[in-house]
Amino acid sequence: MPAETLGTTVIESESFLEPTRYRVRYQCQDCGHRYSKTVKAVPKVDPPCPNKACAAAREVLALKAELANMKAMIESGAAPAQIGKKVVVKAVDETARIVMEDYNMTNLKDNIRQGESVAPKLPPVQQRAADNYFGGGALASRGMNARQTELLGRRAIAGAFRNMAVPPTAIVPGAAQGQSPLRVLRTEPLGGGKR
Repeated sequence: MPAETLGTTVIESESFLEPTRYRVRYQCQDCGHRYSKTVKAVPKVDPPCPNKACAAAREVLALKAELANMKAMIESGAAPAQIGKKVVVKAVDETARIVMEDYNMTNLKDNIRQGESVAPKLPPVQQRAADNYFGGGALASRGMNARQTELLGRRAIAGAFRNMAVPPTAIVPGAAQGQSPLRVLRTEPLGGGKR
């Protein structure tokens, strides 16, 4: 039920700080009813007709459109789309919540695609250290040249060291069950220098 704008009249303010107002005149294109509104800014969308008969007709049209949509949905057998109702979405959300609470991580990525990781990016210094580990940066200080570290990296990626794990009890045979068999020999700061 569109309305047609007949004209706009500017109402000047009577006091210093009072805003300028506008009187906009409309005519309903369905019933011919004329009405006006006084506003502070000219509206971009015309207001609906205040005539009660037009309001009832608008409501009937809205119900008919809703009924037609419902009929089409029942005939097609497809429910309307619902966001967040899939089990997979709930599982991802719950996993993210648990990780955030347990590990105090609030910078997880939430708009991931297949093949991406939700883990946050490492700080630049740590990322460079991880990228250059087999490039000779960390192993060069242990007497390995670039060719040796490249070969070692290829072997590690291929899985050559997967069966070389030593059980913790082999390190400290007399360790009590539940006691950590590992001993601290030295610590190094993340920057790579020795303490």
